[in-house]
Amino acid sequence: MSSKKKPSELSLKLIRWLCKDELVEIVQGDLLEFYELHSESKFKKLKYWFQVINYLRPSTLKSLNTQNSVPMFVFNPLLAIRNLNRQRSSTLISIFGFTLGLVASFFLFFYIKTELSVDNFIKERSQLYRAVRTSDINGDPYVIGVTSGPYGPALLNDFPESIEYMTRAYPQSGLVSFGERKFFEDRLLFADANFFEVFSFPLVKGSANSVLANINSIVISLETARKYFGDQDPIGQTLEIDNEFSYIVSGVFDNQSVKSHLEFDMVLSIDFFNRFEWFSDWWNNGLFTYIKVPSTAQAEYLETQFPDFIKKYFPEDFKVGRQPVLTLEPLSDIYFNHETRYDRGVSHGNYASLMILIAVGIAILFIACFNYVNLSIAQSFMRAKEVGIRKVLGVHRMRMVLQFIGESSIVLFFSILLAIGICELINPLFINYFDVELEISWTDPVVPVFLVLLLVFALLTSGVYPALMLSSYKPISILRGRLSLGNNVGLRKGLVITQFAISIFLIIATILISLQNRYLNSKDLGFDQSAVILIDLNNSEIREHRAVFKDELLSNINISSVSTLSGEPGGFHDATVLQVEGIENEFRARTVFTDVDYLNALDVQLLAGRNFDAQLTGEDAGALIINKTAAQELGLAEEKLLGRSVTLPSFGFEGKLVGIVKDFHFASLKDQVEPLVIARGGWQRRLVVKTTQESLSETLMDVEETYKMFAPNFPMSYEFLDESLARLYENEMKQARIFSSFSLISIFLACLGIFGLAAYSAQRRQKELGIRKILGATVRQIIALISKEFVALVAVATLVAIPFAWTFINNWLDAYSYRIDILDHWFVFLIGGIIAVIIALFTITFKTYKAAVSKPTESIRNE
Repeated sequence: MSSKKKPSELSLKLIRWLCKDELVEIVQGDLLEFYELHSESKFKKLKYWFQVINYLRPSTLKSLNTQNSVPMFVFNPLLAIRNLNRQRSSTLISIFGFTLGLVASFFLFFYIKTELSVDNFIKERSQLYRAVRTSDINGDPYVIGVTSGPYGPALLNDFPESIEYMTRAYPQSGLVSFGERKFFEDRLLFADANFFEVFSFPLVKGSANSVLANINSIVISLETARKYFGDQDPIGQTLEIDNEFSYIVSGVFDNQSVKSHLEFDMVLSIDFFNRFEWFSDWWNNGLFTYIKVPSTAQAEYLETQFPDFIKKYFPEDFKVGRQPVLTLEPLSDIYFNHETRYDRGVSHGNYASLMILIAVGIAILFIACFNYVNLSIAQSFMRAKEVGIRKVLGVHRMRMVLQFIGESSIVLFFSILLAIGICELINPLFINYFDVELEISWTDPVVPVFLVLLLVFALLTSGVYPALMLSSYKPISILRGRLSLGNNVGLRKGLVITQFAISIFLIIATILISLQNRYLNSKDLGFDQSAVILIDLNNSEIREHRAVFKDELLSNINISSVSTLSGEPGGFHDATVLQVEGIENEFRARTVFTDVDYLNALDVQLLAGRNFDAQLTGEDAGALIINKTAAQELGLAEEKLLGRSVTLPSFGFEGKLVGIVKDFHFASLKDQVEPLVIARGGWQRRLVVKTTQESLSETLMDVEETYKMFAPNFPMSYEFLDESLARLYENEMKQARIFSSFSLISIFLACLGIFGLAAYSAQRRQKELGIRKILGATVRQIIALISKEFVALVAVATLVAIPFAWTFINNWLDAYSYRIDILDHWFVFLIGGIIAVIIALFTITFKTYKAAVSKPTESIRNE
């Protein structure tokens, strides 16, 4: 037969491998004959392979079953449970470690999922944009989230081919009452009639296209409905706003099942403001303008047209250098863009913190998996004989691998069940302690996918290697007592180093974040924030009587000073162009409009000139004071600036510069001190009450009683200045709590891992320890002997962790203009390693003490 007519060698090998030995020669002969007969036909190879498959039928195949191997060649759950029960202590430690790691991972998963789901319920989310303005303070740009009332209609009118529709939202606050039930609500939202069509909030009652159709319509949340009406049907009920305006409930929405960047409990018709002149003023910014643009390309085109749009509606304003720059911000970017200014009523997340949490969650899960690997290796000696006997009896290695992976799966299964139960149990505690919004829903379609991926990840990292290692033992070496696990030493030490490096990293980060937070809380802000009460001037009654209210408060011996102002430290400070007599260059500065007592109430230090003078009623009515940074921007000596005329064209304000104050931190410490103008007069929205710190609670009660005298129909809305400033750093405080909590979890899990390795080390060196004891070694010396190896590993872990911790903290601190110097706290990096060493030594001592005090004769005889 020629080579051209020879069939595939693979087909003949398959017959030899799979067919019964007595039939191999016959079948191969038949196939050769078949190939020759059909060598010239079409599809000869296809026909040949069909014939090969036809011969591979049950009657010709070899039998794979043997009498001995059937029960041992399959995964046996009962055998797995029996093995786990036999190693009860190791199993419990593994389950506990996995459970702790999974609880941390579950909470982080649901928190991250909640954060990433913000605004996802909005149907046309990808086509919605917020119109924002970009401004700058002398070359330092910033984004302003609010616009004025005319922007939306003008955009829709001028660009009908690009903008399908617009809607506006205006956050406000007010007194809401129903009968005897009165509450001051700070989550009111005035919006256009199409608001619920655009934002897709689920309506429990009412229709999205009609709930805001009337000017006196109000839509409330489910929680608000229960708060005011209990079990009554809220539809058609009347709510009073500020004891003056009546609104009829036209709908009820559910804001608990969805998460949005907008925070509100009631929505009212924005048409209410059409009666006021300020609502049509292009410079009276305070509301959000959203537009729908069908494509990204059209959005980019729109932005190129905005300069002409601004010139059209702000023709005179260019003369005073107040050119607004309009841009579009995708709706999907709003939540994580926490640097946008003036967007009251908008919640923000921190994307960088979210990425850090994802890394921490993965790291903790890795540590839990590494623990299982270390504990499995530590149990190797006890299972070596089992493996050897099973191999002698003919168990195939792959089946043993499956058996060991099955045991890992059982441990993981119980750990997942326990973790789910613990998550449900401690969920309220988690939310309260970390002060986060979190919804745990095990029925979410994403959760099963996450659990499967988690299980596969955990099995691959924790189950596969121990299974392959245990199943690779040679039976002859095992039964002769010559088993050596030396090849795995490097891996085991690498796992311990990795575990402790992660833990030390978290310890260092926790300490340094805490030091930065302490620095923020203790830094001299340039004013006195202690025992200062901030009272909102948020209703017509108190605004009308604010002068006599202030005088009445000053008659209280426990109140040293009172001042009204437009923005308190840490709060609202508008920006404006500053024009100074004799200086050509204009520059922008922050503003605060106040009265003569501002500097006294906050104890701000005067550097040059004088304070406002109440006696100079006419001459001093338009006086201004600037801070040192503003004086430096003007470029003249302080004495040459005093007495000059100053104009604030944005506010139509003119006055004389009478004083210069020392820089104080009127904004967050994340930002450099900006130029500030303190102007007498203007619009004031809050009142500052400086108390003597004696009987503060009693003083507060006196203030409330005085408030009732002048505004009997409104509750007093107030807060303490130091608490208001502390909220500027809420995210940092949350980060500190998260890092401290998870660093404790990681160090605990790392100790479980070193516990397993110490157990293995004591077991491996039993004979050596026995001989040393016979030669006179003490318990302390033996513990020190075993501990020395692990102290070295923790030292290496410290060296690994330090550069990563240094880089991370340095980048994290870049967000602060005022920050600690890492070099001043270099010892923290050593402290992290020292803490880890102490904890590791305690763990090792606890585990090796039994081996150190055991009888040496027992150790030697067992060997």
